[in-house]
Amino acid sequence: MSNNNIGYILSCPNCKSRLLIEKDFCKCSQCGALYKHESGIFFFHDSGEYNTGADKSDNLIFQIKSLIKKSPKLFYFLNHTLGIHAGKSVKDFLRNIPKGALIINLGSGSNIIRDDVINLDSYPYPGVKIVSDVHKLPFKDASVDVVVAESLLEHVKNPEAVVKEIYRVLKPGGTIYITTPFIIGFHSSPDDYYRWTYSGLRILFKDFKEIELGSAVGPTVAFTYILREWLAVFFSFNSAYIYQLVTLFLMFILAPLNLLDFILIKYKISKNIAHIFYFVGKK
Repeated sequence: MSNNNIGYILSCPNCKSRLLIEKDFCKCSQCGALYKHESGIFFFHDSGEYNTGADKSDNLIFQIKSLIKKSPKLFYFLNHTLGIHAGKSVKDFLRNIPKGALIINLGSGSNIIRDDVINLDSYPYPGVKIVSDVHKLPFKDASVDVVVAESLLEHVKNPEAVVKEIYRVLKPGGTIYITTPFIIGFHSSPDDYYRWTYSGLRILFKDFKEIELGSAVGPTVAFTYILREWLAVFFSFNSAYIYQLVTLFLMFILAPLNLLDFILIKYKISKNIAHIFYFVGKK
């Protein structure tokens, strides 16, 4: 599926009816709603709605992350050097997905995991083709082969509704690769609401046939994350600004320890304090 030829799978996010696609806009054939179509990007909500996180305790870190996300190569480099993905990664998962499959990456940011993957996010980062609320996916029923969502569900207000939407748009036999955090501190993107245990993920995805469930990021990353947060709080003198500066400094200092996860993630008991879990399922 070409990123430039996705119009036929799109539907109105409000009434799920067919869209009439013009050069600069889309119009719902049923309710008449209009959506912007500009420079190859479909806008199903106003990207200006994106919360800047200005009222959050991690505002500085949020702003830095938002800036880094605008540079796909830098984002990928930092994401995979500061946090070791010792378990099954999305790229490992996609090796078994043939070219030509229709793959949607929800909450993608600027991360381009494969050139045939269609990126959807609430903000038009580089590489994003669809700007939309994930609670109301702008796709027809049973139209998508694969859905990927990495560290997204903890940031949405109603994860159960998002999971139902994923199920709706997947074709019968379609597959998902989802990651969610377990042991991790608060991190706004633009906000942060939920955590899931190993067992909790099975409940969240109870409508899917489980193919695989395991640790994507292991206990050492969880340990260094909480350690740097604790030290940052201790040395912050109750200043949110100092807290964030210390957090950023320790993020780099403690990163080499994360290499231990290539060993520890193989221990089954390590899932009790895993940083991030992954779930592979089938509709």
